[in-house]
Amino acid sequence: MRIYLIVAILAVLSSVALGQQDYRLVGKLPAPMMKLNDLSGGKIDTSQFKGKLVVYNLWFVGCPPCMEEIPKLNEIVNEFAGSDVEFVGLSTSNAGDINKFIAKTPFRYRLVPSAGKDMLINFGLAGPDGSLNVPFPTHVVVNREGFIEYRATGLKGVEGIREILRRETTPK
Repeated sequence: MRIYLIVAILAVLSSVALGQQDYRLVGKLPAPMMKLNDLSGGKIDTSQFKGKLVVYNLWFVGCPPCMEEIPKLNEIVNEFAGSDVEFVGLSTSNAGDINKFIAKTPFRYRLVPSAGKDMLINFGLAGPDGSLNVPFPTHVVVNREGFIEYRATGLKGVEGIREILRRETTPK
């Protein structure tokens, strides 16, 4: 019994010596680490986003609410240009379909085509039968500490993104 008490005391003291937990992060999920290729062939390694805010948009060409929100998402990108915010759009659509679409409707996020598997693995929600699914559009904001700060589905998520970015950074 005495040995267990000593071990417990040492554990508490070592946790204090190593630093205290940031209780603002309790209950938040860590952001996924991904290596992706964007539409222009550039490499995205999400581990390099540490210390930045990251806004993900999960979408596809032909999704009516996805199309409707793009002008508002572009406004947010413009508002926070020059800030330490990364905007990444993961799409299930292939590069050809995205290029045709953005020729008519510009989308200012850094776009990743054919990312359905990455979306499902990293952002999928479990259904009642245990299957994973991703509702479209989905918005995810990752804070500077690398934890998911915000997740919303549908058009209502756009203003939530703006609120978080205004709180966490200074727009231009």
